[in-house]
Amino acid sequence: MKPKITPEEYRNILEALELDTLYLSELNTKFKEDFISSNLRLGIEEKNTFVQVDSTLKVSYSFKLTASDESIAEPAISLFAKYTVRYKMSKEIQVTKDFMKVFSDITIGMLLWTYFRELVNNITYRMGMPPLVLPLKKQ
Repeated sequence: MKPKITPEEYRNILEALELDTLYLSELNTKFKEDFISSNLRLGIEEKNTFVQVDSTLKVSYSFKLTASDESIAEPAISLFAKYTVRYKMSKEIQVTKDFMKVFSDITIGMLLWTYFRELVNNITYRMGMPPLVLPLKKQ
């Protein structure tokens, strides 16, 4: 379903946001060496939630990556990373679900993708595998 927010409404909310902090708040990885094959397929899921309290917007954004061979039920690699991004608002404004749908798809998702790509590359290397380089995010 397409969000119902005008470009002017979106811009008005966006202009009120100032990045306060960004951090990795949760990380869980599993590596099953016996399930490694040359036919691993990647799956990536993204989810987010947000809460606004007074002049603060707190966004939780998570990535779940799996690398599996179709012939094996369990993934060889699974990685769950949750980031927290906090914004301060320079003016009194109500953040809407429609704004957050667009904002998470375009801005937060793209911003955090670079952090997640580096994390995956580093962790797969530390698992003793060739570093896994995720593709550019194009949405």
